[in-house]
Amino acid sequence: MENAFEDVGIWLTNTDMPHGKKQVIKASLKLFSEQGYDGTSTAQIAKSSGMSQATIFKYFKSKEDLLLFIIEPIIEHILPAYGKEFATDVAQNNQSLNSLIHFIITNRFNFLVQNKDAAIILFSQVMINDKVKDLLLKKIASLKGMFVKNIWQVLQETGEMRTDIDMIQFVRLVASQLYFYFLQSQRIIPTADKAQIQTDLSNIENMILRAVRK
Repeated sequence: MENAFEDVGIWLTNTDMPHGKKQVIKASLKLFSEQGYDGTSTAQIAKSSGMSQATIFKYFKSKEDLLLFIIEPIIEHILPAYGKEFATDVAQNNQSLNSLIHFIITNRFNFLVQNKDAAIILFSQVMINDKVKDLLLKKIASLKGMFVKNIWQVLQETGEMRTDIDMIQFVRLVASQLYFYFLQSQRIIPTADKAQIQTDLSNIENMILRAVRK
């Protein structure tokens, strides 16, 4: 199963940087996801990391520089790898439209939950930080060809898709449903009830199928 923080951990371990800098990054990941970027002070980061504020500003000119230092490797190294792996998995699950939608919804929801801290940082900053938004949009654009070949084409080949539904409409429908339910189940009204989550995901799958199937 894909896990963003395992990869970030490997990145931190393998990157040649001072111990204090790594501790600051690890603490920032945790605090930014739990409290939000704006709700986290450098004093809190210093306390959580066991480092001084002077150490933070030794390595980062500002809190925003620290945020971008965290966000950039997540976007540049993790999203592409996971996007390619996911596209390959979809292509290998080329069955009915129902099976493909089930795989897409289940796989992506599990990915978001397993990586919820990283996902929440990205989601929250994409909406308010133009630099983060531009980084993410550029990376998504670079993956478009792979998506068309390995996901959209596979969906089309089932022969069950409505011809008046284009790729952007499909992505918008799936992404909006997953995004809202992820936030609802993990932050707004947290639930660990697996049966309820499965029921909710099934309802989302059925709604999407009703919208895109002939």
